[in-house]
Amino acid sequence: MNRVASLLLLGGLAGCSDSGLKEFPVAEATGVVLCEGKPVAFAKVFFNPKKKSDSKSAIVGKPGFAFADKDGRFVLSTYGEGDGAVIGMHEVTATPDPGHPCNCWSDDITVLMEAEVKSGQKNEFTVNVPPLAGGRKAPIDPDADPE
Repeated sequence: MNRVASLLLLGGLAGCSDSGLKEFPVAEATGVVLCEGKPVAFAKVFFNPKKKSDSKSAIVGKPGFAFADKDGRFVLSTYGEGDGAVIGMHEVTATPDPGHPCNCWSDDITVLMEAEVKSGQKNEFTVNVPPLAGGRKAPIDPDADPE
């Protein structure tokens, strides 16, 4: 095994271990992804913690992530499956699955909404993905049959 591959392997394994990094408190968070009121099946959803304006630290917590189910419903995970998202304000992104086309468009960097995850409360969110407009075309699924 060459030296670069060895370093990459060790770096990857280090990321899987208990690294002693601070875990920020989380709260359960769920929701649904919609486009024009209809569920967006299998969308990727990210809740990215926002830095507080009075914080001197650039570290604000690990993003929460989920894949929506066929009905657009999702349960966020941050440190473990279904544990929720870091408590505090988040910028939310959602990306439709190219394998399940819908009449909407977004990407991994377009912030669709801001949401606050609160401790001790029900955190249920509706993420609205905008419809295709202005000449945008739906992403092409690279695995689709070109008929």
